[in-house]
Amino acid sequence: MSMITASIWVPRGAAAAFPTKYDVDENELARISKLAKLQLQDAEEDLEGARNGHSNHSEGESSADDENGDTKMTPSN
Repeated sequence: MSMITASIWVPRGAAAAFPTKYDVDENELARISKLAKLQLQDAEEDLEGARNGHSNHSEGESSADDENGDTKMTPSN
């Protein structure tokens, strides 16, 4: 049996009928590539930290163990 679990109606005019085409020059392509590499490096570092059991939580957050020993993130006041 096939089921659609969720759907949404997009009102007419929400998407452009004829999307704008952009010409990307070499400088813009290099900038985009550099940003993508930085994001990939950050994601790889986060993944490696998660595999090693290290938590990388941002400033303003502290961790607390619940009754099962699981760490939960809570904002600091």
